[in-house]
Amino acid sequence: MEKGLEGSFDSASILSQNAVVGLSGPISFVFFSDVVNDFINPGLKEFQVVIERMAILGGATFVVAYIQMFCLQLCARRQAKRIRYLYFTSVLRQEPAWFDQQNVGTIITRLTEGVDKIEVGLGEKAGIFVQYILIFVGGIVIGYTKNWELSLVATAVFPPVVVAFAALGMITRKFTVKERMAYSKANAIAGEVLSSVKTVFAFEGQRRELNRYAAELSAAEKLGLKRSTLFGFVVGASDSSIYILMAVTFWYGIKMLSNGQSNPGDIILVVMAMLFGGATIGQAFHHFDYFGIAVGAASEIFPVIDRVPPIDKFAGGQRLEKVRGEISFEEVSFTYPTRQDIKPGQNVAIVGPSGSGKSTVVQMIQRFYDTDEGNVFIDGVDIRDLDLSWWRSQIGVVSQEPVLFAGTIAENIRLGRQNATQEEIEAAAKVARAHDFISKLPEAYETFVAEGGGGMSGGQKQRIAIARALIRDPRILLLDEATSALDTKSEKSVQRALDAAKQGRTTVIVAHRLSTIRDADVIIVVDRGSIVETGTHEELMAKKGIYAKLALRGLREETEKGDESDEDEDDDDVVKILETAHKLEGDVDAKTVISSLAESVIDFGVEKKRNVFVDVLRMNKPEKWYMVLGCLTSVLMGVLQASFVIVYTEMYDIFLESDEAKRFSRTSILCGVFGVLAFLRLLFYTLNGFAFGVSGERLTKRCRTMLFETMLKQEVGWYDEAENQPGALTGRLAADVPMLQNVSGRRLGSIIEMLVLSIASLFIGFFFSWQIALVSLAYFPILAFAGAFEAQSWTGEVSRKSVKGASLAHEAFSAVKTVFSLQIEDYFAKRYSDQALLSDRQIVKGVARYGLVSAIANSLMSFEFAGVFYAGGKLMEQGQVTLLEVFRSYSAVSFAASNLGYTASFAPDAKKASKAAEAIFQVLNRQPELLPDEGEFPDINLHPLQGSISFRNVRFRYPTRRRIPVLKGFSYDVPLGKSVALVGQSGCGKSTIIQLVQRFYEPSKHANSGIILDGMDMSLIAPNWIRRQIGVVSQEPNLLDMTIRDNIAYGLNHVSGEVPMEAIIDAAKQANAHNFIIGLPQQYDTPVGPRGSQLSGGQKQRVAIARALVRNPRLLLLDEATAALDNESEQIVQAALDEAMKKGDRTTLVVAHRLTTVENCDLVVVLEGGRAVESGSPAALMEAKGAYFALHNTA
Repeated sequence: MEKGLEGSFDSASILSQNAVVGLSGPISFVFFSDVVNDFINPGLKEFQVVIERMAILGGATFVVAYIQMFCLQLCARRQAKRIRYLYFTSVLRQEPAWFDQQNVGTIITRLTEGVDKIEVGLGEKAGIFVQYILIFVGGIVIGYTKNWELSLVATAVFPPVVVAFAALGMITRKFTVKERMAYSKANAIAGEVLSSVKTVFAFEGQRRELNRYAAELSAAEKLGLKRSTLFGFVVGASDSSIYILMAVTFWYGIKMLSNGQSNPGDIILVVMAMLFGGATIGQAFHHFDYFGIAVGAASEIFPVIDRVPPIDKFAGGQRLEKVRGEISFEEVSFTYPTRQDIKPGQNVAIVGPSGSGKSTVVQMIQRFYDTDEGNVFIDGVDIRDLDLSWWRSQIGVVSQEPVLFAGTIAENIRLGRQNATQEEIEAAAKVARAHDFISKLPEAYETFVAEGGGGMSGGQKQRIAIARALIRDPRILLLDEATSALDTKSEKSVQRALDAAKQGRTTVIVAHRLSTIRDADVIIVVDRGSIVETGTHEELMAKKGIYAKLALRGLREETEKGDESDEDEDDDDVVKILETAHKLEGDVDAKTVISSLAESVIDFGVEKKRNVFVDVLRMNKPEKWYMVLGCLTSVLMGVLQASFVIVYTEMYDIFLESDEAKRFSRTSILCGVFGVLAFLRLLFYTLNGFAFGVSGERLTKRCRTMLFETMLKQEVGWYDEAENQPGALTGRLAADVPMLQNVSGRRLGSIIEMLVLSIASLFIGFFFSWQIALVSLAYFPILAFAGAFEAQSWTGEVSRKSVKGASLAHEAFSAVKTVFSLQIEDYFAKRYSDQALLSDRQIVKGVARYGLVSAIANSLMSFEFAGVFYAGGKLMEQGQVTLLEVFRSYSAVSFAASNLGYTASFAPDAKKASKAAEAIFQVLNRQPELLPDEGEFPDINLHPLQGSISFRNVRFRYPTRRRIPVLKGFSYDVPLGKSVALVGQSGCGKSTIIQLVQRFYEPSKHANSGIILDGMDMSLIAPNWIRRQIGVVSQEPNLLDMTIRDNIAYGLNHVSGEVPMEAIIDAAKQANAHNFIIGLPQQYDTPVGPRGSQLSGGQKQRVAIARALVRNPRLLLLDEATAALDNESEQIVQAALDEAMKKGDRTTLVVAHRLTTVENCDLVVVLEGGRAVESGSPAALMEAKGAYFALHNTA
């Protein structure tokens, strides 16, 4: 991390600069009062001196304002940079149990959107807020210095302003926190769904997920509306108080003038000081809103930064000189209420039913969790006394579901030991039997792998993960189903490699396949958290206990294994992003993940684009009457403020009135007009806040909903594209959509108000004196240039960094246990610092430009004052204008200038909104190649689905790898009501066939080719109708973050109404899930956690099977449905599936690499090279001694 992060400017220095800029206004009022006295009392001749002083003040303000904004923005952006880094590293510091209670989408939202809000609150908005407060304080001080009595009367009106100020802070913080929580929940739902699109599509869950997402958005919408309405009322009340203040102060000032107690200059000074002091309090409210939002965001971020986890890698501890590898469990109630020792160098296997606690041992050895009671000892030392980082570096882990990170294959293997050479990487890959398939890739070890290993098969990922574990030469090796995703040949060879790697190391193996642990030194059998048997394979077989029963059930597995489940295992098969890797070259990473500002897909000014602002307003059409009300009240507020110029300058004319009775009468009328303006101001602001609150919040909800709905309408192939990874899509929903409120909602109202006010003020200025108006307008081009200069600022680089930052966060936080196991927290922290955070040089360059714009905006009024009154004096000497005309023209045009400057400050936000809108409409306007509801919906009552499928010369290539054919003319007729197993070497196309049947992809168009379902061309039938008839169970079960009951009922998403509990329980019983479910404290109402994290692999799979069976499908697709189950559960579930395959003449397609799971199928189809080479009953194929026979006897 750069040292610049540690530095910040002295706060006292920044406050002093704020004071100078803030006090330049009150000082100018003193000069202005002198000008008034000079004009009204011709005897005073200091007019020219005052003008010179005002010019000097303008120059001083320019310099100090530049330094002030430069320092503020530099501090804010450096602090934001530091907060991002601290939050990122603090999250990676937390223990796994903390992540069990969190949602990755929420964490990333805080890191991106939350820190953005803190930056805004700390930077420009905080500076302007302090500046306005100092104008207020300076005005009071100067007012009391000149005329304490009149100032005392004015300050009597301030309490309502102070109360409104305090109320605004509380309101903003309260609703901001609640609103952010609601949006975080919505973002979490979106992230979960977009990461599991195939599951959602398979069970036609798009509408349900959209409703779930919209429900959370509705809660946020209501909170946002309340905040906006209350905000409008409070700001309106504060502005109304200013009008009342002016009326009371001026009335009393005229009374003092009549008594000879004051002069016009002092009255004007007090009125202006109090007016602008009070008005700036009102404007400060606008900016305090950002501060309140920043505080709300900080309240969610800083507790994480400050949190010290109970299992802390920075806590230090003992480091053993040499790790022998002895592991002892003593009375560990978290797992086992007994003692078990693992001796140095022992090969220990842990077996038992799913959910019995096997994987918990692996996690406790890594100290992911601490025991409730008892102790875990390493070489006689309590694991809690060891240095955690050092301890994890001694362990090599291969888990059942391997995680790869975005980067090349070489980089992924090197994560096991970051100083490994290329030779060592290749040597580890050879041991893991990964070198051959890697070498056949066009870019070999430099082939890019997407986040999570997307595009690679399970077996390929597993072999790379094994190489990554072995390269660190660990003292303790933990293998949690390390070979479960490998085909028979690879499994045998990798198992031999692992056997060699175990030598001299303590090894703990968790396995379902008993053949993989036969040679273990000690086998520990666990059941329901207790050790029930220990011993060698022979000893346990002799006992004829639980292990013997498990072993007897799995004996055939020893010799009857086939190929693996996923055709993507092909050693010649290229990962899905191969072609895009060529296209993306060195900048792949930034285009593969979250886009908070859509910079990854939109280039600056490459081509003329449609007016996205019109599209946004068109999207707001249902709220057109709210928009009309908001625009109308904005126009009226602009006119109201412009009319205020006339009313305000009427004061100068009253000073020239010599008749005291008439002067007092005119004063009373003027004060009455101020009262009317105050009432209208309060009314219009409240209505404006409500109207634009409704339109803005509904726009946000509608756009998020439409965008999410459009995403869920896209074909599966669209999600395979690098730029459409789940993180990128979630980022558009979370970060891009809120940007649209910069062109709608309250921001639109402010722009309209300022423009109307500016136009009306210019008209008034030209009406009273076109000469003075022209002099004032001479400063406008400078202001316009400043706004344009800022609009072209550095948003592009900020956007690109935001993309990368959110990408890295999603990648690291989604696989945090792998990060902890590999001890690569510092690796990700460095990547985040280098790739996702702006350099100090970039920050300085950006704030330098910003400071220049701020300096121009703050000093321009002083220069304008000097120029206008110099010209006004000359014109008055020539008799071309009067004093009142000068005041009215100048006041009107300066009013217009200041408000145009305020409007120009919206330019950067408008730029961001434009880019966000382009990214959003790029998705909204995309026409899916395969709509889920496009096609025929046959009437099941008239033509019930039978389930016969014919594959006719089917050819297929994945959209992201069109150079590689998968199916090369596959033809086969699946008979009605039969169970058909698809087997073959990896890469032959088995799982592709399963996906084509679900219409996730479309086969290539060729003459006399296609897939026929019950005599109907599947390409003419709506995908949703087809999926409605299918029950599918995949190798990697995807459960959603809801209860077990809801996950099983998910299989009947297309059915309106609630799924009967009886049906859910019946499906769970069929899947052998009912017993473990009712053993949980909350039973069927148990939350499964994100991606089913609260359940074991086998438990997740059984719930997934129940989800498929609950719909009683006509067509059943089983893609390694029992791969994650232990032998006992597999036997029971397989029996249930065998029964399910025969139920109701159901047609079943089965993919499995354990041939024992397909022996009860009616027919078997053997695939090679994307074609069917052999088919028939299992018995007939064994007799034929062909391809199936060869697979069956693979050793």
